Amino acid sequence: MVSIPYLDKADLGPLADAAASWKALPAKYDALQSEFEQRVINHLKGHWEGDAAEAAFVTMGKARTEYENAATEAERIAKLLLDAHGDFTASQKQLHALLDEARNDHYKVYDDGRVEDVDPRQDSPTASASPGLAEERKKKLDSLVSRLTRVLEVATAADEAASSALERDANGDSQSFNTSVYTTLDSVEADQAAALMNKKGRLSDAEITKLNLLLSANKNDPEFSRDFAVKTGGENMLSKYNELMSPPAGTTLSKAQLAQLKELKANLGTTIGTATTSDDKGKPDKDITNFQNDLLKAGQRDFNANPTESPYGLSGYQLTSSLMSEGKWDKDFLQDYGDALITAEKNGANAGQNPDAYWGYPRTLGTTNIGALDPMTGFMDALGHNPDASTEFLTSEATIDGEKVDHLDYLLKDRHWPEGPGYTGDSGNPSGYNNLGHALESATSGRSFDDDGAPVKHTAERAALMKDVVDTIGGDPGLASDSPRDALRDSLGNMTAEYMADVQGAIANEQGTIKPFGADANLDMGTLEPFIATVGRDPDAYVAITEASQANTAIWMQQVADGNPSDLNAAMENVTYPGGVVAGILSDSRDQAIFEEHSASDKDFNDAVATGDKWAGRGLGMAVGAATGTAAPIVGTVAGWAVEDIQAMVVEQVQQDTTDEAKREAATKYAEGWNAAGESSASSVREAIAHSGRQMSREDLDVLAGSVEQAAKSGHTAGTAWNSSVNGR
Repeated sequence: MVSIPYLDKADLGPLADAAASWKALPAKYDALQSEFEQRVINHLKGHWEGDAAEAAFVTMGKARTEYENAATEAERIAKLLLDAHGDFTASQKQLHALLDEARNDHYKVYDDGRVEDVDPRQDSPTASASPGLAEERKKKLDSLVSRLTRVLEVATAADEAASSALERDANGDSQSFNTSVYTTLDSVEADQAAALMNKKGRLSDAEITKLNLLLSANKNDPEFSRDFAVKTGGENMLSKYNELMSPPAGTTLSKAQLAQLKELKANLGTTIGTATTSDDKGKPDKDITNFQNDLLKAGQRDFNANPTESPYGLSGYQLTSSLMSEGKWDKDFLQDYGDALITAEKNGANAGQNPDAYWGYPRTLGTTNIGALDPMTGFMDALGHNPDASTEFLTSEATIDGEKVDHLDYLLKDRHWPEGPGYTGDSGNPSGYNNLGHALESATSGRSFDDDGAPVKHTAERAALMKDVVDTIGGDPGLASDSPRDALRDSLGNMTAEYMADVQGAIANEQGTIKPFGADANLDMGTLEPFIATVGRDPDAYVAITEASQANTAIWMQQVADGNPSDLNAAMENVTYPGGVVAGILSDSRDQAIFEEHSASDKDFNDAVATGDKWAGRGLGMAVGAATGTAAPIVGTVAGWAVEDIQAMVVEQVQQDTTDEAKREAATKYAEGWNAAGESSASSVREAIAHSGRQMSREDLDVLAGSVEQAAKSGHTAGTAWNSSVNGR
């Protein structure tokens, strides 16, 4: 691989000069050809006849063709050198920026690519007093290493491709000049990668390393990905992937080899996904359409890498879904694939009720244990990374044997999801409902489920889907309560946080102050409250909803404070009460999880605060967007105080120790939650007034804070009472 010092100090000027010289050659060859015709051929014509003349003119005609071929090859070599210079220059520029970033952030980058944290704070008392500092520094270090590796991979792939193209025999055919010379590095690298995928027999470690390098460097490049996919072919690609992931029995893979195969899965999946989207710009591509059809057809057959050891292999659906868990895939292809997958299950797995037998034993993942036996999990993660596709799929239906099958109902209510890491490919989340949750998050938010970027305004389709989910689960809470369906709760919690303005607006919005972020989900209280009560029993969901609720309350308080309502106290009470109701429902839900359902402990809830506090900031961004009508990041006075204060409030509200139930009387628990709701709201309104520029006496501010505190407590009482009555307590 190209080294950091080499790329850092490389003088690319001579390469640019060479490219310029080759670029100038075609014109020179054209001039020579023109001069040859005028001074030789045209001069002799009409003055020379006979057999010798005829033979000479034939030879001179060939010479004229040589000039044309020379000009053509010079032009192509110029394009290749310019392409190489562009790639090297871009990589060098990115490397310089990363090295500058590392120095500025107190990281030392060694010549071999190692990165060391040399921040002096690490050895100071400040670091031990700030437990988040070490985690923050580690994330930055990992990010630097990842981006440095990426830059070196791109430069290395370009270097090797340019070398291969330039070493190619340019004078080996009957025309003396090779008219099929490469003109872009993409075409060279696609040929190299496709040749490895098309090779007979298992690839060596060195060849897998080479394939990984090529795919990693180009996986997001539509030109390379399309060329590679077409040259490999859908069925052949699945066959080689299966062969690599299923070594013969008795094969012992080292940790490095196993890591190499996992990396290949990610790189290949992202590359193929990019290939499927390469015709998404209004330019139909027959070759890619054929490739997608090839993949769909291949789903119906089995691929057995070791037929002498077992008569059973993995299906094309299992292999394709394994790759689908990575990257961005074409929306229309995902629709067709999902319909085909559900059709296969409905026709072969007792109408979707026994996918364990359909996808499981005697099929196995093999010794690498890479992938998942249940192809629906990979497909759900593909939807989770492709918001437009997930929204369309989960709001549509399929026709199977003349019967309409609603996608959401099938996945959420009708389908039995096989359990276990072998079926999900994830030992940490052995329930496929977790993957379904990813698809639901993506479909309702408009972002990839693992994207922490700027919020996206809710469309009418996404808001309607959110209402459908709330009504479905709120009408039948068991859908998110009974194991393994409880694995849905964390995603449902994120979705609730995402639609917090709609939630609070549905609870109490008589004056219409609280506005949705985009289209209104029009949530119904009859299903909303049992939905929140069920979802809030999950610690991560509890924290997400709590933070988002307090963030929304803080923003709407700031909005009121910055405005000029005729009755300030009433307006503040109006935006405070809904957050109190949410807090009351969640408080009771937490107790149910700990003391009745025994699905979580205080430690689980407390730990969730430390690992899942993103919704304070994201919730503020959503609320700001709703209040201002834009999806802009947090701006103005809110950014200065809200995130930190809200997170502090949540920590105080969540952290408890109720390991000895006898020490915690119901009245005590209720009073603590009730007081916390009131105090956090009173604190928020004081901050809102302070940052609004309003002039208010201390006495008036105390009255306002007391009014808001009482509104929050009233809401908490209402939420707790409702939740207790529904659960018969």
